[in-house]
Amino acid sequence: MLNYADTASISTTVSVESVSCRQPQTSTASPFSYVIGPIDPTQIITLHAQLSTGDECSLLLPVHLPRHILDDPAFRDGYEYNYLSEEEAGEEEWTTTVPRLVNHIYASLTDARSYHDLETGEVVEDFLPWEVSWLLRDLTRLAETDRTLAYVGIGHLCFLLPLLTQHRPVDWPRSEPYHPVYQHDRAVKAYRARVRFYRKLGKSYHEAQRLALVGNAQ
Repeated sequence: MLNYADTASISTTVSVESVSCRQPQTSTASPFSYVIGPIDPTQIITLHAQLSTGDECSLLLPVHLPRHILDDPAFRDGYEYNYLSEEEAGEEEWTTTVPRLVNHIYASLTDARSYHDLETGEVVEDFLPWEVSWLLRDLTRLAETDRTLAYVGIGHLCFLLPLLTQHRPVDWPRSEPYHPVYQHDRAVKAYRARVRFYRKLGKSYHEAQRLALVGNAQ
């Protein structure tokens, strides 16, 4: 198991009504500074939400989650449905390696058909709030056994969201594609290259995965 952040603490506990999420910083989506790695634990809060059943659901929530996603009614529906379905869920295959995890997050977000329409330039958001909420509940559950891997997933989710929900920044280099598929693929390829480097040094695959995680995702 990866254990970089096993000793990190989540010290902030809030109710759903009091959450105030800031907009993502520019560096969150920057292809020049982002590398696959665990998000800084100080950029996560623990949300305790009351469900319609009377149960309480905990959710690891990045502080830079866009407010329009958090406020969407579908966001609550996503984590509640996930929480109530957990007893039927076994260990997911995508939780076993970093590439599988980040690829799963990318596929889930893009399957929600949240992207920039290449013809009109308009942002399309169908089920993004629901899917983000579902993923965060999955990652919250994963954090119970492998916090580092969960934090890697949250960091990658935060990296992809601006590419899915915001228009191309005016200062974005013209030669640099502003599209999640390109930026995601580049991050994964760079991560795999680091894994291969450590494998050539004689490290096991699990050791190479840990060593290939570079710093924080923020």
